[in-house]
Amino acid sequence: MNDRRQGSLDRLIANLPKDIAPPGNLWPRVAARLSSKTRHAPPMALAAAIAMAAAGLASLFTWAVLQGPSVPRVIQTVAATTSFDEPRDPKYLLARDSAAETFRDRLALLDPDTRAKIESSLSVIQRAHEDIRKALAADPQSPVLEQLWESTWHDEFDLYDRVVQATQPAMTRI
Repeated sequence: MNDRRQGSLDRLIANLPKDIAPPGNLWPRVAARLSSKTRHAPPMALAAAIAMAAAGLASLFTWAVLQGPSVPRVIQTVAATTSFDEPRDPKYLLARDSAAETFRDRLALLDPDTRAKIESSLSVIQRAHEDIRKALAADPQSPVLEQLWESTWHDEFDLYDRVVQATQPAMTRI
């Protein structure tokens, strides 16, 4: 039974035309359809949504920690002497400044609505970072807060990287 089906399929394939000529010049219709549609950047919208969700979660967690019981005086003393500032390593500062500059240059290439959403997401991340830094000053022994604090650095750099990657095709067309 399989041999009959295979034979009939082979016969049908053999009867197909060898060449098919395309109908006329299709490019004008393709170009018209491409130019008529507005392009959206779903990866940017997704990146912005993820960044906002992460920053919101970090802020919520910070708020929950700050609402906990009061901090003992010993920890307050340790917190006063512990610094939770940005790293001062020159290599880190140079890399961060370079990434931020490239991000700002590429951000200017995006349409105003997308740019506003990304800037809003960056602001949320930076506020969450600062809120967590303050919470760490009050509770310097908290590994969760320390991890969240580092996570906001990563979120900021990830947002920079996503904008740079999303605008890369536009840069190669220029």
